[in-house]
Amino acid sequence: MTEGGTGVGRVGPRAVVAYDGSAASDRALRFALDLTQRLDGEVWVVHALIGPSTIIEPRTDEERATEPHAIESGLQALQRKVDPEGRFFHFEVREGPAADVILAVAREVRADFLVVGTRGLRGASRMLLGSVSQAVVARAPCPVTIVP
Repeated sequence: MTEGGTGVGRVGPRAVVAYDGSAASDRALRFALDLTQRLDGEVWVVHALIGPSTIIEPRTDEERATEPHAIESGLQALQRKVDPEGRFFHFEVREGPAADVILAVAREVRADFLVVGTRGLRGASRMLLGSVSQAVVARAPCPVTIVP
């Protein structure tokens, strides 16, 4: 799902930010927004939905159905707040392994840099400090900033 504007007229860097709703991803998003706004750039906020087979903690059908809508609603609200005209703030919500989704969007938009937090909120990933961050750094097509 793609949301947001086309970025017409923006000449600065393109940033892709991994977002999962955690405090670390909020800090990563603030960092990227601050930098791209100062440099007349664009930011793509990426949220990866994980499939039922990769979830350690059981979820109800209602939880699985409402997660994408809740994430999209939150990102739409943020977009209206920081970029009401949809010129520089875009977001993607896709299903798949987080690192794969983040890297796919980075390649598609030809990102100049990626921004990730150090920890997420998901299942076993909570026990592995920065497993998504490590995978993104290892395979990134551009520089990566890790925000603690």
